[in-house]
Amino acid sequence: MNEKNLCGLLVKNRLMAQLGINAFRYEKDKRKRNGKIAMTVAIFICLIMVIFYSAIVAYGYAYMGLGELIPTISLVICSMITLFFTMFKANGDLFGFKDYDLIMSLPVSVRTIINSRFINMYLWNTFITILVMLPMGIVYAVFTKPYFGFYIMWPVGILLASLIPTTIAAILGAIITAISSKFRYASTMATILSILLIVLLMVIPMTFTQSDSGIGSIIDSKTGNIDKTAFSAIAPIISGSLNRLYPPAKLFSSALVEHNIISFLLFGGISIGWYGLFVYLLSIKYKQINSALTSHISRADYKLVTLHQGSMRTALYVKTTKRILKSTICATNLLIGCVLSIMLAVAMVIAGPAKILQTLEISNSVAILNNTAGYVIAAMVCMTNTAAVSLALEGKNIWLIKSLPIAPKILYDSYLLTNLSFTVPTSLICSILFCISLKPGLLGGFILIITPQVFAIFTAVIGILVGNRLAYYDWQDEVQLIKQSMMTMIGILGGLAFVILCGALANTGIVPVSPGLLTFILDILLVVLTAVIYLKEANRPIRA
Repeated sequence: MNEKNLCGLLVKNRLMAQLGINAFRYEKDKRKRNGKIAMTVAIFICLIMVIFYSAIVAYGYAYMGLGELIPTISLVICSMITLFFTMFKANGDLFGFKDYDLIMSLPVSVRTIINSRFINMYLWNTFITILVMLPMGIVYAVFTKPYFGFYIMWPVGILLASLIPTTIAAILGAIITAISSKFRYASTMATILSILLIVLLMVIPMTFTQSDSGIGSIIDSKTGNIDKTAFSAIAPIISGSLNRLYPPAKLFSSALVEHNIISFLLFGGISIGWYGLFVYLLSIKYKQINSALTSHISRADYKLVTLHQGSMRTALYVKTTKRILKSTICATNLLIGCVLSIMLAVAMVIAGPAKILQTLEISNSVAILNNTAGYVIAAMVCMTNTAAVSLALEGKNIWLIKSLPIAPKILYDSYLLTNLSFTVPTSLICSILFCISLKPGLLGGFILIITPQVFAIFTAVIGILVGNRLAYYDWQDEVQLIKQSMMTMIGILGGLAFVILCGALANTGIVPVSPGLLTFILDILLVVLTAVIYLKEANRPIRA
């Protein structure tokens, strides 16, 4: 069998494992099968929403007579999505994957293994690209009536769009992995570097935007409608910012809007050449990087000293916390909410609320921010829900946990403590920084501090409830569990949606009560509800 067939076979097997096709075909456990079906339906609904949103965005620009911006915007959106999500899973999908030793023992070349892993990421990213660029391309074709070459270049562009950002994300993952592999605690260092990189990538795009772009002027203050003249005036600014942020977008736009075939050939050549160069260079040091990342260094100077006995709850808490922090996939995906909230809180203190709102062109909303600050912190912090996946993270070792002579409550408490160790201190720090920035007064500051704490505890308890009902242990790798499971989706998006719902209820005037008082009432109700759910779930048997 030649190398191409071997690469295709590796890609096929990995896709089947990720999609859970065998579970649909052969799974006899109705609960697991129904869980897979529910997850598939939820993902399908999300994909429909992505298609609809992409079409609406393109329609808005076309309706305003700015259809020439659609190619640039579509490519930049896809590239940013690809870069952001691929960067999260490069370490664990391309490097340090669970079955590394098994794969490397196969009679295939290193380059074939790299190709199979990269193609797997490319296929997923291209799938998302199709969902975004296809509806936007249809809208562009309907409104602008492009020349014949568009119908060739746009589909080819869809296939090329994710190559550069996927490669960049893989390069960043390779750099992080290479650096962290030099340290004794390689996984922990990789987690720290990944989080720092995420922060950096969130800050860099801000340098390409202009605070005086006049975005706030596109809405007519008298009628509330979009001012087409103002919108057209800022179009060159938007285009220039996007081209500076992602230069290949300029080549793609020039090819489609200006009928420049040379630009399209350059775009395709750069995309393919960049990928080929990456695979060649990575294949040289691939084994060394993965071996260093997956190996463990033992202390040579270990001495037997007095051993200290701790409680079972503490031991499980420490184990679970280390499990989260030592996994780059878990840490970067589950802790991103805490990172975002700290970034926002620090920005509020350094720049001030007025400056931040002015940057967002909503400078008249300082009073609203005072009432919603607690919900803003809670929304981001509640995206960190490790309790929802902690049980499933035990994987095939769940039988060890079930064989321990401990009550389920002790295990659940350890998962709760791990979750709250991340969310409660983060909420407290962010609330204090918001208080320093907003100066809400004694009562307002008290509500601002307790609201995120209440929501953090509530969502953690809900995470235990969800995790024990939806957990499955036969996952192939952590990417599948963290990014493609129903429990993660409910844990992250469910908490976010619930906070937004409560915030809207308290601040939109639906209930004729002041926002501060209504927020306090909601906090009390949530405390009671949290206690009820906790007492009910604490002794529920671990579901296999």
